[in-house]
Amino acid sequence: MSSLENPILDALEPRTRTRLLERSVPRRLAKGEFLYLAGDREPRVHVVVEGLLKFVGRDGSGVETTVGLAVSGDTAGEIAALDDLPQPLDAVAVVPTVVRGFAADAFMSAVTSDPDATAVFHTQMAARLRWAYAMTQERSTSEVGARLAGRLLDLADILGRVSGGVVEFEMPMAQADLGQLAGMCRESTCKTLRSFKRDGIVDYRNRRLRILRPDVLERIRCAGRA
Repeated sequence: MSSLENPILDALEPRTRTRLLERSVPRRLAKGEFLYLAGDREPRVHVVVEGLLKFVGRDGSGVETTVGLAVSGDTAGEIAALDDLPQPLDAVAVVPTVVRGFAADAFMSAVTSDPDATAVFHTQMAARLRWAYAMTQERSTSEVGARLAGRLLDLADILGRVSGGVVEFEMPMAQADLGQLAGMCRESTCKTLRSFKRDGIVDYRNRRLRILRPDVLERIRCAGRA
């Protein structure tokens, strides 16, 4: 199992962090397996050790909307730990994923009693909110090209490696999941990706994706926002 890295835990006093880790519980999730469901009163905060989670809402017909992601080092389940209400979304493994679960009361007590950890926690929550706000705005006001450009840049930011101005990463999700994240159907996602490839903006083979012109993707994204 990979080592656990998380900015909130890293900010804790070493003895407190060690005590939390000793009481934590690892869990392996298969692709498509739920960590928890919307409505669950999940008494744990989870840290992603490796893999990828998506946070999903569903309408009355069961149609999914992906509203967020958690990659290695991110937390999941902390909203319910904060307000003591049921989980607002499903958390689903996009790929085989390993998480480590902490008792919610112990995790939140440790974080809120440490000013440095509290500051990191607030910063992470603010970053998630800003990302969710930006994605919601793009879905309601932008064309499909701008939406997909934004999501590709987001994935590049958290997963990409830069070399010679090119950003390369292993696409962690199928095109249908990428489309959900951008608020697009699978067909529109495939068509838009092909147009990006034809125009020399991206290149991909299997799951290996290279953003050849991140500056152009950013212009497409910003034009959609305008």
